[in-house]
Amino acid sequence: MNRKNIIYAGRLFILLLIISYVLDKVIYYGINHIAKEVYSGQSVGKFNQYIGIKDSLDFIVYGNSRANHHINPSLITERGFNMGFDGQKIAFSATLLKLLPTKKQTLLFHIDPESAVDDDYMADDLSSLKVMYNKNEKVKKEIDRYKKLNPLQRFYWCISYNGIMFGIIKNYLSPNYEHTNYNGYDPLQVNRSQKTSQLGVNERNLNNNCEKRLLRLNPVYKSYLFDLREFCAINEKQIIFFTSPKFFDSCKSDNLFFKDEMRKMNLKYNDFSDMFINTTDLSNWKDATHLSEKGAEKFTSQIATTLFESKEK
Repeated sequence: MNRKNIIYAGRLFILLLIISYVLDKVIYYGINHIAKEVYSGQSVGKFNQYIGIKDSLDFIVYGNSRANHHINPSLITERGFNMGFDGQKIAFSATLLKLLPTKKQTLLFHIDPESAVDDDYMADDLSSLKVMYNKNEKVKKEIDRYKKLNPLQRFYWCISYNGIMFGIIKNYLSPNYEHTNYNGYDPLQVNRSQKTSQLGVNERNLNNNCEKRLLRLNPVYKSYLFDLREFCAINEKQIIFFTSPKFFDSCKSDNLFFKDEMRKMNLKYNDFSDMFINTTDLSNWKDATHLSEKGAEKFTSQIATTLFESKEK
């Protein structure tokens, strides 16, 4: 290839790059125009609702599916919302919490001890916030902090909608629910066969022989716990950390270790793992780590009594 052809190819490449950049932004703002009208589903709908109402709330729940499906905020206050998201961990929830205003609010934050001592955790759940990367500076800062962005997304913004476009369009055309009546809580329904086949009370008789290993708090968890303590102190929040019930907790050493670490950091923590340990009613459970709607209502009532009513007396 001679010099003239090289120059021509270079100019063509630059032109195509410019066209693709401009086209990407046109498509991005088009999708964004649709997405901001979506208020149902976990693609963008729950984000949009949270952003819109967060400043008016008195009580907010954060965490993974064991928060999302387990706490009905309406049983605690009329101005509450469950911002639990399936499959997420501390980085995702902490980032959303940091979007709150300076105002007195009570925050209930779920953490599983086994996740907190997982050496392999590297804040990968921040990638689930990529759709907010070019919309919110605080989210952008957190994603950049742990380098959880596809480098191409800095140039092609449409990448932030990869994997969620179907959900956005579906909920734009036919919302899953009326969001004005939605408090973020997603109860789990259980049919008769699930009640009898997925669980058995004999599981609780298994020996508690979890691996004997040196436990340490994951550095990312530790950093975020300090962040949350500082943020809440500055912004007039009361934050309470908790762990939801399990049908059978096969290892208690991580629970005890985590409880001690939280005490050292002067963070309020309640471990409800064994709340149903003496109950044989399988209708309280969807599976071994998730409560049914019936179990969740009982658990929420226990939360209300243990964490809030006692404070008022």
